[in-house]
Amino acid sequence: MERKAFQAWLSSVDTLTEAQKVEAGEILAGRPVGEASLAAVELGVGEDRCCPHCGTPGAVANGKARGMQRYLCRACKRTFGALTGTRLSGLHRKEVWLTFGECLADGDTVKASAERCGVAVSTAFRWRHRFLEAIKTSTGKLRGIVEADETFVLASRKGERVWTRAKEGKSAPGLPDRKARKRGGKAKKRGLSDEQVPVLVAADRSGATVSAVLPAVTTDAIRAILAPVLDTDALLVTDGCTSYPPCAAALGVSHEVLNQSAGERVRGELHIQTVNNRHARLKDFLRARRGIATRYLDSYLRWFHLIGLHPDPTPRYCLAAAMGT
Repeated sequence: MERKAFQAWLSSVDTLTEAQKVEAGEILAGRPVGEASLAAVELGVGEDRCCPHCGTPGAVANGKARGMQRYLCRACKRTFGALTGTRLSGLHRKEVWLTFGECLADGDTVKASAERCGVAVSTAFRWRHRFLEAIKTSTGKLRGIVEADETFVLASRKGERVWTRAKEGKSAPGLPDRKARKRGGKAKKRGLSDEQVPVLVAADRSGATVSAVLPAVTTDAIRAILAPVLDTDALLVTDGCTSYPPCAAALGVSHEVLNQSAGERVRGELHIQTVNNRHARLKDFLRARRGIATRYLDSYLRWFHLIGLHPDPTPRYCLAAAMGT
């Protein structure tokens, strides 16, 4: 770590709570990985010990279960732990979750993750998707100049057994009308078609980025994604897609169009190069995963936000993101 970064890190120590200072001290002292992993999971219970069942703060310690602290809510008389009500509830081997967080940070394959954590491949696969489903990718409001554009990913039905029957030439109601492709492959139709899945990406000049799978490139679909994240004072900059002007009007934001088909890529400070850069980085990230099933695309977008847009993701960062802490 550079000296300036180290000084900045030290300056934030005074803002830590007492529990966080104890946790940091034990980490620096070299606590075993298993204990460190369990302690990181325990941080899912905040200082207020708010009950996930009724929302009442001030729960009291009430013994332990499987090595994890339990708490009793004095209002509803129900017990809970750090993972109660989360997507990670019910998963075992918490002592290696920090190692699995390292696997996520490094972008490991499922097989490599299983080997590093000492678990079955099926367990590593289940962990990956449960962790990714739990990650929140909200970056707050997009402000100032906000670029928005869609990119397209080849649709994939990998893992769906119905395609095996189609490959064998069998027909039945509900079966697809084409044979299964080999991993990856190319669309049979040129240009944009129903074989491509649209992904909307929006970014402001501060680097805040939002991405989501679109059911279709329509005004209503785009507005549903941008409405919660777009600041009312934002200036929306897009290409010539006809879905954006009515979307901007419905959201009540200013809108500028760059006619890229006529060669207009930059107009003063206006461009969509930032969001196009996000598209390129997203495609590189997905390409390295060797073909992603469309049903898991949302999860992989979260993973992209977790490590693809982060300068230096750490195992603790990845585990904390999955736990929402």
